[in-house]
Amino acid sequence: MLSAMLAILLGLANPAPPQPAPLHIYWIDVEGGGATLIVTPAGESILIDAGWNLDRDATRIHDVATKVAGIHEIDYFIATHWHADHYGGAIKLSQRIHIKKFYANGPYPDNVADDPAFPTLMPQYKALVGENSITLTAGTTLPIRQAGTGPKIHVQVLAAGRKIAGHSDTPNPVCGETEHPAFDPSQNAESIVLLFRYGKFTFFGGGDLTRAVEEQLVCPGNLVGTVELFQIDHHGFDKSNSQVLIHSLQPRVVVINNGPQKGAEPKTMKTLFSTPSIETVWQIHKNLQAGEQLNTRPELIANQQAEGDGPAEFIQATAGPDGGLTVQIGTSGTRKDYPPR
Repeated sequence: MLSAMLAILLGLANPAPPQPAPLHIYWIDVEGGGATLIVTPAGESILIDAGWNLDRDATRIHDVATKVAGIHEIDYFIATHWHADHYGGAIKLSQRIHIKKFYANGPYPDNVADDPAFPTLMPQYKALVGENSITLTAGTTLPIRQAGTGPKIHVQVLAAGRKIAGHSDTPNPVCGETEHPAFDPSQNAESIVLLFRYGKFTFFGGGDLTRAVEEQLVCPGNLVGTVELFQIDHHGFDKSNSQVLIHSLQPRVVVINNGPQKGAEPKTMKTLFSTPSIETVWQIHKNLQAGEQLNTRPELIANQQAEGDGPAEFIQATAGPDGGLTVQIGTSGTRKDYPPR
C-alpha cells in the first residue's frame, strides 16, 4: 500500500507532459469546386477556396466550420486561383462568418478568359476584399500562430503564379516517367500550391495545378519530398495529376474533391489505383459520368447521389505529429485509421 501511495504521489509531482493537439482537415462538398478547411493545433482556421458564390456552398462551409470544427471566424482565406468555383464562394460566406485575412496568387487580374463568371463576380469580390488581398509567392510561409506544445506547424507555398520555390541538385529517378506536357495558359497553372508539415505528417494541396507546373515541382529534383496525404489536383482531371508527380510524392492517402459530373477522370484514377504507396482513395462524390470512369470503393465515397441543394457529407482527417492520421466520412460514416509509418 505504501508503494502504491508513493507511486500516486510521484505521478502527481511529475504529471505526464500534455499531448500535442492534432491538425484537422475538412473537405466540404461544393459540387465540384474547392473548399478545404484546416484547423491548426493552435486553433487557427485556414480555408483554402470556398466553392461557388451560392447559398448552398456558404451554408455547407459555415455548418462544418461552426458545428463540426467549432470555429466562429476564418483566420486565413486562400484563393488558390481566380476561377469562380474557388474564390467566388467567399462572397456569400463572408455574410455568415467573419474572414480576417485574404490571400491570393497575385493581384486582381483584368480578365480571366476561361471563366465566364469573371466579369460579374470579380467586382463583387473586390468590393468585399478591397486592397487587402495579400499575394502569396513561391517560397514564403504562412504566418500562423503556433501551439504551446508539440512541434511547429509549417505552411509553405511551393508554387504560385507558375513560379516554383527553390531547387534540388539531387536527380529524381522518377523523372524518366515525365510526359513533357505543353504550356497551359489558363488560371489553373497559376494555382497556389501548399505543403503542410506537422512533425512527421505532411499534406500537399495544389489547387487546380496542371501537368507542366506539377512536373517542375518534382523534376529534375523533387522539391516536395514524400507526403502522407494528397488532395488531388484539379478535382481529378486528367489534364492534371501527372504520373511523375504522384509517383514522386508517394502519398499514403488521397482525397478527391470531385463532383458527380466533374473530375475523377480515367487516367488519373488508374494512376492512383496503380501507385504502390497509396493505401486508400477517398472521394467527395461518386462519379456519375458515362464511359469508362472509375470510382473508389462505395464505402469511401461521401456522397452517392447527384448534386443538390440540401445537406451533403464532408470528409475529415485528423493528423498527429507522429505521422499517423484518421480519415472519416462526416461524423459517423466510414472511418479508417492510419498508424504512423
